[in-house]
Amino acid sequence: MKKIAVIFYFLSLLMLCSCVRTGQEDSVDFISDMMKAGYDLHIDETVSGGKLKESCFINGCKLSLYSDAQGRLVNVTVTYAGSESGGFEALARETVKAFCGFDDERIDAVFNTLAICEPLPSDTKGVRRCDTQWYGFGFTADKAGGTLAVVSYRLEPASVPDVTLNTTVPFLSEKSSS
Repeated sequence: MKKIAVIFYFLSLLMLCSCVRTGQEDSVDFISDMMKAGYDLHIDETVSGGKLKESCFINGCKLSLYSDAQGRLVNVTVTYAGSESGGFEALARETVKAFCGFDDERIDAVFNTLAICEPLPSDTKGVRRCDTQWYGFGFTADKAGGTLAVVSYRLEPASVPDVTLNTTVPFLSEKSSS
């Protein structure tokens, strides 16, 4: 009986001391999923507004990952400039798959709602939004470029996908008037 108690005690202690993940993705998980999908990512890191921003360029598109102070990935954006949208839809689909874990059918439903398709629209006339149970999506496009922003409502329940002129067109230095 004592042996069973000692074994149970050590197993309990081992379970309490083991490293347990919270179940929320971090940027390492996301990057790993993207690399498995065949994308070569060369990440640059910056810190802004209490969030870690990791960015890279893939096929002329900019992929940005934003992590909170606990290291959890809270939102991602995919941006293209001007008519350099080649590969945007494929990258955006893979980004949604890696970040949200959606299958192709759910991604199609979101992209149809946001009107993301090939060829990309020349002007969305504002920001199109789409919400699912756990994620918020925003998409905007005009002649200067376009952005898909995805936010995790699990980690930032009060936030809305942030798609502004600054994130839509980070490649231009002058402001355009609308």
